[in-house]
Amino acid sequence: MSKANKITAIVFILIAFGFIASGLRLSFGARLYPMILSILLAFLGVLLFITSHKKSKTDNSPNPLAILIKEHKHFTILIVGYILFIAGLTFIGFAPACFIFLVIVQYLLGYRKKSVLFINSAVFTLIVYFSFSSLLNVPLPVGIFLGGI
Repeated sequence: MSKANKITAIVFILIAFGFIASGLRLSFGARLYPMILSILLAFLGVLLFITSHKKSKTDNSPNPLAILIKEHKHFTILIVGYILFIAGLTFIGFAPACFIFLVIVQYLLGYRKKSVLFINSAVFTLIVYFSFSSLLNVPLPVGIFLGGI
């Protein structure tokens, strides 16, 4: 696992430097937020590399591919869920698609209390919806229920 973490860290660092290089061409106001995220990504990549290097001497964790094969059912369901979520965005709208997707993902991750599933999903969906629609003025798909499409 340590080797995979080191490779992942290097890829993240390279991506961050690519974003930083392309962000330098933007005006100051336009590049501020992407630069902060790129620097954070580079920092976390370096941190991942350092911690995986320290753990490489004592690492006896299983092969990630073996874990993926063992958990292929959940992985497949999540991939299909992502595809249905993206497809459902334009048809049923962001809020219902996000809510349904979050309930399913939390259930797959082991949460079985219905109150926790529904409250977490509703709160997260509302926070994201109002953050994008009100604070950032980004229109989100409303779907057929609210007169979209």
